[in-house]
Amino acid sequence: MRTTVRFVTAATVAVACSLAACGSNGGTATDSAGDGVPADSGATDGESGSGCSPLSPRSTPLQAWVAPSGFEARMDAFIDGAQRTLDVQMYVFTVSQLMTRVIAAKTRGVAVRVLLDPDNNGNINARNRFTAAGVTWRNVQHIYDFAHAKYLIADGTAAVIMSANFDLDALSSERNYGVLDQDADDMADLKAIFTQDWAGAGGEAPQPADLACTRLVVSPTNSKARILDLIDSAQHTLDVEALYVTFVEVRDAIVAAKARGASVRVILAPDADTAMVKPYFIAQGIPVHDASGFKLHAKLLVADGIAFVGSENFSQTALTRNREVGVFVGEPAQNAIIETQFDSDWSSTN
Repeated sequence: MRTTVRFVTAATVAVACSLAACGSNGGTATDSAGDGVPADSGATDGESGSGCSPLSPRSTPLQAWVAPSGFEARMDAFIDGAQRTLDVQMYVFTVSQLMTRVIAAKTRGVAVRVLLDPDNNGNINARNRFTAAGVTWRNVQHIYDFAHAKYLIADGTAAVIMSANFDLDALSSERNYGVLDQDADDMADLKAIFTQDWAGAGGEAPQPADLACTRLVVSPTNSKARILDLIDSAQHTLDVEALYVTFVEVRDAIVAAKARGASVRVILAPDADTAMVKPYFIAQGIPVHDASGFKLHAKLLVADGIAFVGSENFSQTALTRNREVGVFVGEPAQNAIIETQFDSDWSSTN
């Protein structure tokens, strides 16, 4: 069991108190994709134990970053830095130069494994190139609606966890957020997730990842409970910058934050999937800006200075039926990077 030490700030105490309980929120969802949850380690949408807060301090603080600026160089450096092992799970992998980096890692003796979504047609070229180069890859088994996680683990000691795919838009025009995570507990949990999905993808009997006590925000295991708890914890400010906010429970939680006096700001992608969401929020007195000058692919929440960064869209599918991975950022200096970008995006949109 991890040490139950938490950041001592008013905002963090409020979040930690609600999240440590790890209970799922009730309510009825109306997402057209349904509400079935595949088997995944036997965990429920909540956790047991008193020391399982996602805000427990890390041995090494997270390092937050924003894309697209510098995204390719950052990924190049991370992949090139792997000396022994490199594990990659990616929903969409279409960038040729990043494939070349992964192949180069294999060529210099790194043990490389790549997990891909089985149904995304964008991954065909990656499969062909990796096969030709002798890079081992597998399609994630169909127990999830989508294998939508986007993370890399190098040498078992460092990981990149993010909202960005390895596609051209992520390199050039998309707003995404990510972190570098070097905490040993987080690495153990992430490696266990990868190992479970790798075994299942190979038709083996997977060893379920033990996520009863983890900082990570993982679908389908705990994402719904943790995302709703984070929103419910907001007493002063709540910022949302997201591609999808289609889950009724998430939308209602955002409205409830406004009703209890939190200052709420929402940036949405101006497309059909959010067309109904914008007028709904505006009718509740929540200001909404349409992303402009960049493509919005982020899945960001910032509640009283605590940020969520990861692959989870705020849809029922993402929070209950996909494979997804994210984290809560509790380090003030790293949150400042995220909040500065949100403020800039807010000021540049309308």
